Formats: sequence, C-alpha cells, structure tokens
Amino acid sequence: MSRLDRVRLGMAAGVAALLMTAALPGSAQETFNWRFGIYFPSVESLEGQHAQEFVRSVADRSDNRLQIEIFPGGLLGFSSFTHHRVVGDGLLEMGTTMSAAMVDAPEWETLSHALLFRNRDDAQAAWGIARPELETAAARDFNVRVLGVTMAEFDHMLSKSPLPSVESWKGHKFRAWQKQLGCWFEQMGATPMVIPYHETYTALATGQVEGNSGGLQAAMDVKLHEVTDYVSTGWTPNVPFYVTLVNQDAWASLPEDLQQILTEESGKYFAATTEAYWQRATQNLELLVENGMEAVTVPDDEFAKGRELARVCWDRWQSETTPEAVALMGKILAGPDD
Repeated sequence: MSRLDRVRLGMAAGVAALLMTAALPGSAQETFNWRFGIYFPSVESLEGQHAQEFVRSVADRSDNRLQIEIFPGGLLGFSSFTHHRVVGDGLLEMGTTMSAAMVDAPEWETLSHALLFRNRDDAQAAWGIARPELETAAARDFNVRVLGVTMAEFDHMLSKSPLPSVESWKGHKFRAWQKQLGCWFEQMGATPMVIPYHETYTALATGQVEGNSGGLQAAMDVKLHEVTDYVSTGWTPNVPFYVTLVNQDAWASLPEDLQQILTEESGKYFAATTEAYWQRATQNLELLVENGMEAVTVPDDEFAKGRELARVCWDRWQSETTPEAVALMGKILAGPDD
C-alpha cells in the first residue's frame, strides 16, 4: 500500500469514527429535542415569558445541542395537573405541575395544607427541608426527576362578600381546587365546590360559587375582578409550588455537560420567575382595587382562629397518611435546624 493510500485510509477511518461518535446516544455531538409543557395556557403568561428566556439560554449555551420546545398547558390535550404522570410516561420530556397535584405520593401533600406558611420565608424553608424526600418520592412513584420549583406569591381569597372573620365564611360556597383547601373551607363553615380552573370565571359570574382562592397574578390574567367584589389581605391559604419535572430516562440520556447546563439555567429560571411573582403581588393587589374591588383586612385574633381550624385538617391528615409523610410534616413544622 502506497503512502497516499495509507493517508486516505486513515482519513476515512477518522471520518467514520466521528460519524459513529455522533450517532452514539448521549455522546457530546448528539442533539436532543425536548418538549416542555408549562403550567399556564399561554406563553404570554408570566411563567411563559420566563420559560422562553430559559429555553433560549439552554440552546445558546449548548450550541443548539439541546433544544426545548414550549407547549402551553392544555395545548397537547394534557391537563397541567397531570404533567407529573405525562412526563413520567415519556409523553413529554419535561413539564410543570403543582405540588398539590402529586399527592398520590403522600409526602407531596405536606406542602398543600391551608395556612401552613405565614410568610415567604416559611415556604422557602419548607421546600428546602422537604426537597430530598420529595425527590425520592417523585422518582419512586412517577418516574420523574425534580428539576426545581417556582414558588408563586400567596393565594388570596377573592369573594362576592367580605370575609373579615371566621363567622363571615359560614354558608358560602367557594371553589376548592385541592383536597386540603376543601377541608379547611368546611372547618370555616363554607361549602367547598370542585370547579375546573378554566370554568372559574363562569362559575363566579353565574353564582355557582361565591369565591375563589388563587394568586393575584392569575386573578388579573383572567379578570376575576369582574365577577368578585372583595379581596382578602389576610386569608392567604396556600403558597403555590409549581414543580418542574424531567423524565428520568430522558435525563439519563443527556451527556453530563448538557445536564449541567440544564441544571444551571433552570436554577436561574426558577429564581427569576419566583421573584417576578412576588414583586408583582403588591402591584396586582393595587390593580384589583383600582378595578373596583375592596381590600378586606383580617384581625390577628380572627386569623388565629382560622389557623386553629386549619390545624384540625393537618391533624386529621396525619392520622390517615403514611408514617413517612407524618415524619416529613413534623420536620416542616419544626422548621430548619439553625
């Protein structure tokens, strides 16, 4: 074989090796196309705007080796409340749902209890305490990896009549979007009604329900000020935890450098979106008032009564759930170790 032939053979082998490497799953040269189901039904929502920035950053840092397409909640026929199962089944590589949707794994229900958190710091501390066990439960029961969480501002009670006291709740019908919220409504003397989120405006307009617990940003987005008259600044039952999950097999298929990029950029995404929710809370309250709603305060002694009624639900749940979930609830109530 001539020297030229040897050179040609060597070049051909090198090209073949490169092609084989590019074809290997998880190799540094392989490209990945992921589907990301966000929670809210519009890319123009606060979540959607930040999600667009996130996927652009991932594409830029990965030189387009990891490209993520955003699908607004419900667009593909999956309810956002089921994204944990959709992602686990591989129908989406990545999706956002609420912690309250994942209560088939009992540990996840610890974050759903009404009036559990008194402020943002309480909620952040609870997430830090619970996350390791929640990650284990998510992998065990749903085949998903927890990428992170967006912690929106407190839900507020919006209603057709003022709610300054426990007594003022009695006899009213309010939309309850999760079980523990419904339990607390009952303890307060109200009737919980299960109404899908997309039917909330109509249910309030027709009097099917007389109030709703939800975020102020969401209230502005769907114009609930048109069908309610009062917003409570004291009854703030829940902090919504919007949890973003990744299919475990999809995660394992990524090379380590893409896993690192996804981890780092998603961390920025969660932090920025969380901060945006909390920064807008005061502004959104002012906008609701400007649009004709009246803000109603709750005296401290009435709030204390309401929280004691919430504890009835906490205790009942602990008597019925698993020992592991009870132990985690105890850690959350005890707070972080100093």
